[in-house]
Amino acid sequence: MTAISLLDIPPEIHLQIAKFVETRQTLKALSVTSRSLRSVAQSILFESLQIDLGTYLGLRGSVDNLLANPRICAAIRFLVLGRGRHLFSSAPPPNNEEQLSLIQKRLPEMVGLRKVSILHVNLSKTFLDAFLGIAANMPLQIHLRGNIYPYGVIPMPHIPLQVSCLHFTLNDPPLEFYQSMLHASAATLTGLDILAEGDELMELVDIDLPFLHDLTLSITDRNEGSRTSAAAFITAQRAIRKLILTGSTLPLPPIPPNALPNLRGLGASSEQVRQLVPGRPVEAIKVTFSRPCDQDWFGEELGGSTSRVRMLRLNPLTTILDTRMVKRMVTVLPSLERLWLPMFSDVSWPFRSITQTPAAHFPSDTPQCR
Repeated sequence: MTAISLLDIPPEIHLQIAKFVETRQTLKALSVTSRSLRSVAQSILFESLQIDLGTYLGLRGSVDNLLANPRICAAIRFLVLGRGRHLFSSAPPPNNEEQLSLIQKRLPEMVGLRKVSILHVNLSKTFLDAFLGIAANMPLQIHLRGNIYPYGVIPMPHIPLQVSCLHFTLNDPPLEFYQSMLHASAATLTGLDILAEGDELMELVDIDLPFLHDLTLSITDRNEGSRTSAAAFITAQRAIRKLILTGSTLPLPPIPPNALPNLRGLGASSEQVRQLVPGRPVEAIKVTFSRPCDQDWFGEELGGSTSRVRMLRLNPLTTILDTRMVKRMVTVLPSLERLWLPMFSDVSWPFRSITQTPAAHFPSDTPQCR
């Protein structure tokens, strides 16, 4: 048997070794071990890069030196632009034009970029124009929240964007910006995650999204218009395979029986699950909430799926189950292959190693906008 030194191993094997490294500190050590290992370690080390615009000017020299390395720029897959502790502030974000202009120059070199989050940033016109240009030339997942958008920069539908997943808060102005984003991304958009507290969703109902397979809506019970517009938007989306509803626990206004003809996975409150499962090919159900007084939330409606329900997951906020309820589950859903039940901590310890396995995640066949 011939011995092979570490440096003689093909780069593909080096990459696999680097991916097994558990800490960033170890990756940093690996990157300075030798020149041949530096590029491999850096490709993993800088796969995700977060730039805090609030401290950018103070760190400008080090950040510029970092981004001046084409290899590092090319390694970036996930880019986050924000303002650190100000991300959740209700105050308007300050002017970030100088910081953004420096980052904008490096955007074309981030050829491996796949996901971008821009959070609580005062966006300049030149940066947003450049960013939309990048989105027109490479597939991106985009998360926008709490930003200020410059007047007059609206994506044009005749210039298609390659956005596959889009996550945004509909209450952030201007609504026209998000309408244009959806129009321009209609040919590539497969995932959509929207937070809406009013009836703004009604303004998006007429946008044709033929490939939208994965939809997450966060709505509220405090506003009747929020649930009404959500029902209208859901009804208009014929291609949805997976639907997640959060924020609201009440049933939606009536949805036509022929809506959601391709629905396979549903995550919602117990009342919404009872409303949406019957007559649709649902195979996976995640019950996110049931009211404490609703002891009979698991009704015959869950057996009304036109397909076999193979997975049922109950979140901890679901009403505590008794033996009678479990027996009803087995009777109503005889084809179950996976079942997750909430347990008190004093009885759950033998099962923790099971519940923490990757299989416990709600299945999806489309990319997530998280």
